[in-house]
Amino acid sequence: MQTFLIILGIVVVIAGIYFFLIKTGKIADKDGDLIADDIEDAIDDVKEVADKVKKTVKTVKTRAKKVKAEIEDVVDELQDVVQAIKGKPTKSKLNSLTKKELIEAAKQDHGADLDLSIKKSTLVNKVYSLYNNKK
Repeated sequence: MQTFLIILGIVVVIAGIYFFLIKTGKIADKDGDLIADDIEDAIDDVKEVADKVKKTVKTVKTRAKKVKAEIEDVVDELQDVVQAIKGKPTKSKLNSLTKKELIEAAKQDHGADLDLSIKKSTLVNKVYSLYNNKK
């Protein structure tokens, strides 16, 4: 309790000195609201900086959304480029694959379950037809 009273006494003394200096004109207070002009100016400066920061944050968010959309477009285009480089599967490309690879490609790209016991030439023809019907 004594600590509280000591702190309260110090605050009262500081406030008394502050009001005395304002009334005697040592601290400028042109509008008479008992708030020093320097403090009012500092608060106005802080408000201006806060407004600039808000505008900057809004601008950054808008630009980030635009950049994200552009990156998504670039990724889509890169996927198209990769598919174009790979090209449409030809029978000669499919013949170079093993039976297991052919079955995996058909399942992955078309969801088709093919039997491993089928002859490779028949399997190549079936996978080739899957790719040609898809596109």
